[in-house]
Amino acid sequence: MELKDVVLTLGVMLVVGLACQVVADMLRAPRMLVLVLGGVLLGPSVTDAIDVPLDSTGAELLLTLGVSFILFHGGLQLSADILSRVAIGLGLLAIPGVLVTALVTGTVAAFAFDLPYSTGLLIGAVLAPTDPAILIPLFDRLGIRQKLEQAAVAESALNDASGAVLALVLVGVVKSGESSVSEPVLDFLRDLGISTVLGIAFGILLALVVSNRRSGVWQESAAIAVVAVVTIGYFSTDSAGGSGYLGVFLAGLIVGNMDRLGLGMHSDHERDMRAFVDTITEIVVILVFVTVGANLPWSDISANFGPALVVVLALVLLARPLAVLVCLGPDRRSRWTKEELVFVAWTRETGVVAAALAGLMVALDVPDAELIVTTVALAILLTLGVQSTTKPWLGRRLGLDEGAADPS
Repeated sequence: MELKDVVLTLGVMLVVGLACQVVADMLRAPRMLVLVLGGVLLGPSVTDAIDVPLDSTGAELLLTLGVSFILFHGGLQLSADILSRVAIGLGLLAIPGVLVTALVTGTVAAFAFDLPYSTGLLIGAVLAPTDPAILIPLFDRLGIRQKLEQAAVAESALNDASGAVLALVLVGVVKSGESSVSEPVLDFLRDLGISTVLGIAFGILLALVVSNRRSGVWQESAAIAVVAVVTIGYFSTDSAGGSGYLGVFLAGLIVGNMDRLGLGMHSDHERDMRAFVDTITEIVVILVFVTVGANLPWSDISANFGPALVVVLALVLLARPLAVLVCLGPDRRSRWTKEELVFVAWTRETGVVAAALAGLMVALDVPDAELIVTTVALAILLTLGVQSTTKPWLGRRLGLDEGAADPS
């Protein structure tokens, strides 16, 4: 593809993405669903206006560094106060919850598609994360109880990272043909350790160099410092055997709560930095979902619709409720009510990170990658089309709107 074709493709994707946002606001529909449909219109199945295959260098770059910025943005939005209030449940949902979701969904996938168990688990791991890019704007309009909003958004950012770690660990198992599942669990825990240590280190470093202290040598160039640290942090953590996704998320979390380290930023510098990260994230979300829509494997979806639907239904109706019950049930400190548990169980929209991981499966030439892409595509369409659109009604039905009494 020539340079002018690349520039034209980017321009078309952004224009269509902006138009999709206007349409989504007018229809009060989930923005990500409309973006996917916009990608379908641009793709080879309709107008063939763009050609961005998932195994291309540009798509792989978008699905690695682009999603890293989304996760950094997710960490930047969270506060330590929010996390401390529901810390036990969040911690359980972020790691054991992801494992339970991947195990249940993966087991169903292995049987439904008649695949090796390791490949089934990989499908479950790719589907395990929920999506902050969907939930943050969705909850902004819901007016739901703050405890639920904070928990759902925080979980979505945390399980994006842990789900990505688990999926990338399982890629090695699938490609090597190993059948043991004990080795991946150890690799998963090791990768979490490496990612956590390096993510915290890069986060502290970034907080220091953009702070208003003597160490803040880049305080007037905080946006550039973010790009440098996210880029170098991702590849350094990945090269060390960890997850660059988790590393940059933790870095964002630390920078967003740098006051806990006794550091601060000049208000103008912080505003500029956050505005820059917000803008980059908006652009990446448009490009990722339009790319996903343009690459929806319609022939594969048609050929594998039955098994893929079984897997998605198992994810939504079996794995998610079980994970919520197992992980939030023991969290006595947060005093979760039955109504709140039902709402959280219905909050598991599939989005950016699952789409990005599915694209990486294609780029990495993982066996049966087309089944992963098919299942993720169907999960995005169904969870956005059903869960996101019914969530306002469910919140009102359960009496969980912001004006309702919070027993905790």
